[in-house]
Amino acid sequence: MRRFAIIGSRVPPSSTFHLDDLPGSGRIDVICRNIGSCLLLSHGIREDVEVIVHLLGGPGKPRRIKFTGSSITGLRADERSIAGRIRKVVVEPLPPIGAWKQVSQGMAHSGGDLRTTVEEWRRMGVGVCVLDASGEPLEDIRENHGGFGFIVGDDRAIDGIEGLGDVAMVSVGEEWLLGSACISVVHHWLDSHAGKPS
Repeated sequence: MRRFAIIGSRVPPSSTFHLDDLPGSGRIDVICRNIGSCLLLSHGIREDVEVIVHLLGGPGKPRRIKFTGSSITGLRADERSIAGRIRKVVVEPLPPIGAWKQVSQGMAHSGGDLRTTVEEWRRMGVGVCVLDASGEPLEDIRENHGGFGFIVGDDRAIDGIEGLGDVAMVSVGEEWLLGSACISVVHHWLDSHAGKPS
C-alpha cells in the first residue's frame, strides 16, 4: 500500500468554500491536484493508494479526509469535481480523533492533524518520508515491509516536522517541484523498481 499525507495549511477544516475560486479558498486547487496525482491513472484509479488530506487552516479543529483507491468510485480528474467532494465533507460535524466516519464510498473523515496520521502509520509499520528538496535522494530509501507514507506540502513549507519524531527527508531532485509533480515522480520510482515497497 502506498500512502500519502497531503497538507492543506490554509484550507479551513469546517467551513464551506466557493468552487469558482479554488485558489482563493486556501489553495484548495493545489490540494485537488495532489489528490489527483496520488490516485488517478490515465484510464483508472490506483487501487493500492490511500490519501489522507489534512485541513489545517483556522478556525476550528483540524480535519482529515481519507481517499481509498481500492473502493472510491466516480473520482474525476478535474479540480472542481474533487473540490466539490471535499466541500460536502467540511460541512459535516467533525468526528473524534481516530474515529473514521464514512461519507461516501472510498471517502471518510476524522479529527486529528499530521501528527495523528504519522502515529497511525507507525503503528502499522509504515516508514514515514517527508518530500523535501534538501533531503536524501529518493533512490536511497531502503525497502520497508510496511510500505511508505509520503508527506506532501501545499504551496508552503511544511510546518512542525520537528514534532513528528524520526522521519526521513526525501528529495526527488534539487529543484522545488509542484507537489503533484513530486507525487508522480514517487509513483514512477516505485513502479519501476522490482524491489519496490508493498
